[in-house]
Amino acid sequence: MKLILTSFLMVISIVTIAQFKIIGKVLDRETQKPLEGISIFLSHTTNGTITNAKGDFQLEHLKPGKYELVATSLNFEDNIVSIQVSQTNEPIVISLNPTANQLKEVIVESYDENGWDKWGESFNSYFIGSPDLAKNCLFKNPDVLKFKFGSNSNKLRAFTNEKLIFENNSLGYRIIYLLSKFEIDFNNNTFLFKGYPLFEELKPSNSKQLAEWNKNRNETYKGSLRHFIRSLYNNQLVKDGFEVRKVKIVSKEEEYRVKELIKQLHSNVDRDSLDYYTKVRNLSFDENKVTLNSILSRDSIISNSSDPNARSLYFQENLQILYLNKRIPNGFAKTLPAYRGYELTRTDISLRTNSPIFIYANGNYYNGLELLTDGYWSWSEKVSTMLPSDFQFDNH
Repeated sequence: MKLILTSFLMVISIVTIAQFKIIGKVLDRETQKPLEGISIFLSHTTNGTITNAKGDFQLEHLKPGKYELVATSLNFEDNIVSIQVSQTNEPIVISLNPTANQLKEVIVESYDENGWDKWGESFNSYFIGSPDLAKNCLFKNPDVLKFKFGSNSNKLRAFTNEKLIFENNSLGYRIIYLLSKFEIDFNNNTFLFKGYPLFEELKPSNSKQLAEWNKNRNETYKGSLRHFIRSLYNNQLVKDGFEVRKVKIVSKEEEYRVKELIKQLHSNVDRDSLDYYTKVRNLSFDENKVTLNSILSRDSIISNSSDPNARSLYFQENLQILYLNKRIPNGFAKTLPAYRGYELTRTDISLRTNSPIFIYANGNYYNGLELLTDGYWSWSEKVSTMLPSDFQFDNH
């Protein structure tokens, strides 16, 4: 009886998902004529198509939520539209501006000559991943990428008018990536990137390779940023093995204040304060932050938003995300001052300009340039480990 009910529920689920779709048309903004052959896809998914002779397109089998719909073609400017998917979606009309007869591969901005020779290694490391992560992720067209280094700002930018193509033979995806921002700030040791990837399933050579891809995808997903966002949204942090703690940045003045205060304490203090004082007192010379022992509740950092499908993630101090079900990979352990491969993966996160992030059930998040990571995710969240938002984790 249980098996029959489970099968029935699975059928109902499939039918329900099939009811959500996007129907639309793409027009030339100047002539208002329909455009054929325009690439249409939902960013961070495997869902894409091209327009027909009438400019029409249709994307099916969608779950409700917010998506970025990308329309792109060689001789037209890209158009990215934020949409909410529901059962009552009206047809959408997208207008594209011609590129004034300039092919998109023509770069009008100045750039460094021999840029790939100078900066290709940095791009691979920051964007694709370290050699341990990216050894099976091939960048198919690096020649389309241009670099510009500002000696005064000490910042490196990468840009292109063409889509970047990656073939990830570890996870079984071909990734078509529309890059909109890539910047390394060497002064502040920060890296920002933004883009719109479309995932295409590679064809496995045999069942063994498919099983290996599925295994690698599941292992990559565990403890990832997408895993954490989904877990946070669905209130499953404890079940999934995540712990969130507050991190305090400690200045030298604060360190001195606390050490003087400890000398004067003659009465009991609350446990959190004592935890903080003790950790500040024990800071080494080159350390400037402490992580408190108390685990934060989900509701202390999550609230509802104006979008019923979204939750608002907001916090004023740095947070540490500890994942209890994965130890630090050897590749990451080698980057640390002292090898600590026995430790669990952990990441410090902060909000760059003190603005909230909006998260969704599929693990997508918006206002993404606001989120800064330091630790495991800053090493691991790269193109070579990227999974689509329609990926479903198999925990069996």
